[in-house]
Amino acid sequence: MMLFLLWFKIKQPTNITQKQLMEIWKREAEAAMPAVKAGKIKGLYKVTGRREVVAIIDVNSHEELDGILETLPIVKELGHSLTIEVTAIHPYENFYELMKKLLQ
Repeated sequence: MMLFLLWFKIKQPTNITQKQLMEIWKREAEAAMPAVKAGKIKGLYKVTGRREVVAIIDVNSHEELDGILETLPIVKELGHSLTIEVTAIHPYENFYELMKKLLQ
């Protein structure tokens, strides 16, 4: 299990309308829902008041994550207007166990 925190920041291109942006975002949501139901996406949240989405995703490798990101509708359609911040994370319980081990 490799967990990553993904922070998607979307900037609306000047050459598309609000409706077109929402249509792209809808296609992205439709693509994401099966991954949420399958447990691949552990958490998926819209940031209130911003064009941002935060996800926690479980992958087997860095290469798998790259492959997933490149196939997302929002990346394909808004790639130049999208920033994705990727941060590796792990369960806090694992960190706690590590601290106990290091302090022995």
